[in-house]
Amino acid sequence: PLQPPPPGGAPPPPSSGAPPPPPETSDSALPEKLPGIEVLGDETWFADVTTRRSLREKVTAAHANQKILVANPATEIRRICPGEGRQILAGAVLRLGGSTLGGYGEADINYTYRQLSRALHPDKNPDVPEAHDAFKRLSEASKELKEGLEDARNLLKTLCMTMGGTTTPEMLERPQEALFAEATRVLHAVNALTGEGEVPGPALSRGLVCYSGSSTFLNSRPQILLAEWFDQNRLLDLFGGAQLRTAYDCAPKRFRAQFLTALNRATMAEAKRNNDCVRGNWQTVMMQFPEIGLWRDLREKIKVRVWTPDPDEPAPARKKGSMWDDEEQKRTSAWATMWRDRIRNVLPRGIDSFVSSNDKEVRLLCAALWRDIAEWARGDGDASRHLTLFTAEATTSPEGAEVPPTDEWAFVPASDILLVVAEGIVGITAEGMGAADAKPGHERMTFDEAMQDKKPSSKDDDDEKDKKKDKDKGSRSRSRDKKKVMKDKDGKPMNDPDFNWEEAWKNRVNQNKMRPRASARSPSPKKRRSRSRERRRSRSRGRRERRNKQRAVSISASRSASR
Repeated sequence: PLQPPPPGGAPPPPSSGAPPPPPETSDSALPEKLPGIEVLGDETWFADVTTRRSLREKVTAAHANQKILVANPATEIRRICPGEGRQILAGAVLRLGGSTLGGYGEADINYTYRQLSRALHPDKNPDVPEAHDAFKRLSEASKELKEGLEDARNLLKTLCMTMGGTTTPEMLERPQEALFAEATRVLHAVNALTGEGEVPGPALSRGLVCYSGSSTFLNSRPQILLAEWFDQNRLLDLFGGAQLRTAYDCAPKRFRAQFLTALNRATMAEAKRNNDCVRGNWQTVMMQFPEIGLWRDLREKIKVRVWTPDPDEPAPARKKGSMWDDEEQKRTSAWATMWRDRIRNVLPRGIDSFVSSNDKEVRLLCAALWRDIAEWARGDGDASRHLTLFTAEATTSPEGAEVPPTDEWAFVPASDILLVVAEGIVGITAEGMGAADAKPGHERMTFDEAMQDKKPSSKDDDDEKDKKKDKDKGSRSRSRDKKKVMKDKDGKPMNDPDFNWEEAWKNRVNQNKMRPRASARSPSPKKRRSRSRERRRSRSRGRRERRNKQRAVSISASRSASR
């Protein structure tokens, strides 16, 4: 949880002893920013004290410089009461909220209400018939925003308690920033504990250990959090409330886009856990955040591109383990195969270790992959509108002038594109990410080496080369001395380890197929009856002979006894 900064004061006098050790770096420290990108991947901004303080200071400065410019009373009245049964939201009535100003508190509501009520009072506008309704709507909006603040504070306390933290007066003064940060923390915690993609068992255990020792999720109890998220509806219902949507609208775009992707992955984690089924409460959440539908559409387009081979692309030669391995495997496009190999080369072998998502090589790879996807989306992908979820937005100067963005992208969904493009390869936990299908002895490459499409080297490849050399030497020696028989230490013949049983079995089957067979003609019924009659006669003849022998033996025995 975020704690208030220590009170300012004079620094302590220097000590005469040895200098203190440098402070340990936190695992929640933000990585170095890449050019053209504000935020890449699952950066834990919600656990960074400097970032959180900077957001609050920007909100305070925005409200300090805010000047309520009241237009012509008739124009303001038409804005508040547009007519035709339409009604604008409370925040729009008082011009509060949004990413420009950020959060707001009771003092901000009272100030805005005073400025607008003076101009819209019905006594000052007797010639405007809608003045009374506009003034009434202004009072209702003020009351509604104040009630929403209390709900937002209660929601913030609930989320902090769930994650094992507490709230501070600074967080409660304008609760929108803290509420959005804690909601993002909960989503990242659920995704980290569940495990996304292909996660081996040892990697999942290591991820749980990393989660418990991480300062990002300090005092959070994993089992209780998972039980409350998946087995109860209380936490999920909080994400479907209007207060979280208000906090979402007050956040910068880079954090809004990160929140949307994390929320979508939490939905996929529940579907994976429950056999592609999710709770009905998710419908309310999706209604509060309809932008998720646009992001899902883009994900599906990328997935289709990955698993749709080019029409003129020949089928690759597939190695078969045996003659029974006839099942057709899913084919990827040439573009996807190239990027899947690069991702596999940059990531470590998942069963051995994972690498942090803040790793420099991984971040460079994700940035290059996203630029490739964006270029395709603007062209053949026909998804330019989808990219607006992640493009950087212009800012507003203190004088009210619009300042164009300096970066191209506000957020790059690194984890999502890795999971989509490298489906079946990449696994993500609290420890980081890794390649699940990498061979033993797999060694990581740098980003530059992977982009050159170098072939990876592993211990298995070296072992296979050695085996091939030994096999070639053995075949040459057997050709020179065919009569030589391999024997064990006792001098007995030993089976050849290089004997190909499958090939011998195939040859035997083919020989049996080519062998001439006897006529399959069946004997006539008369012959069948004669043969069965002969068999019966032979059996009865044998029984009579055995009975005669037994009778003769018993007679001879009785005669000898009478004598």
